[in-house]
Amino acid sequence: MDTKAAATGNNETGQGEAEKPTERARWIAAVSYIAFVSLVSLQRSRRDTFIRYHASQGFLLFIAECAALAITIVLYLTVGKIKIIGFVVVGIFEIVVGLGVLTLSAVGFVKALFGEYWSMPFLGEYRERVPGLHWQEG
Repeated sequence: MDTKAAATGNNETGQGEAEKPTERARWIAAVSYIAFVSLVSLQRSRRDTFIRYHASQGFLLFIAECAALAITIVLYLTVGKIKIIGFVVVGIFEIVVGLGVLTLSAVGFVKALFGEYWSMPFLGEYRERVPGLHWQEG
């Protein structure tokens, strides 16, 4: 860990080790994994880095859910018109995506509630790109 990170109490991932999140911050961060509620959490995250961390991941998950819905509609309107194969393809896609999103939401909710930082697979690396959140302060 470099001296700047040591002085600010941050490790290599930008997560603070010095202070524990409050119970209120943990709940706000946890509910950010519930679909559109992440927008409310993003608004509350201006001063709290723990909320900001989880709210940005929750927002990315919400965007991924919207994209998956659009893909499902396109699949239904194209491949879904094929009698049996279309029904199977669309059904499998819906089940896989639905279970994946549900799993990511549940794990994120629990990790945030326990006050832990957790980088979401596939989407976690993009959390710093969420507009309006400035991770490099200073």
